[in-house]
Amino acid sequence: MYSDILKDLLNYAFDHGIGIETVHANMDTPCLVLNNKKLIVLNLNWNRSQIPFALSHEIAHILNEDELSLYKSDSCNYKLSFEYNANIKALNILVPIYLKRCEYTINNIYPLMEQLNIPEKLVNETKQITSKYIQKDC
Repeated sequence: MYSDILKDLLNYAFDHGIGIETVHANMDTPCLVLNNKKLIVLNLNWNRSQIPFALSHEIAHILNEDELSLYKSDSCNYKLSFEYNANIKALNILVPIYLKRCEYTINNIYPLMEQLNIPEKLVNETKQITSKYIQKDC
């Protein structure tokens, strides 16, 4: 299923005019986004379980047209806002892709979060987004 989700995410990126360059870099080298080129450099040696959420997150930065110069500013508010908004957009990209391949109910959101390596701090947002795609009475 991991390969299917990754393939769906790559297709999502391509459908939105985003290029993906894959590399086999050092294990602690995260993904890189070149917003002005609409390009993501995806390290396939990164923690495998983190790649789907990380890729969704980087796609979100491009779709949100995040301004890298503001991100690098001294203001923590820009960073927090960019990262939070990218996380929310990432959930809106990743959750429907995942749910079309699996069946989940709102009562067992934690396995979904664990399988997709979604940060615990996004539990409420994940529940809210997931509830759009599943039956609440399951």
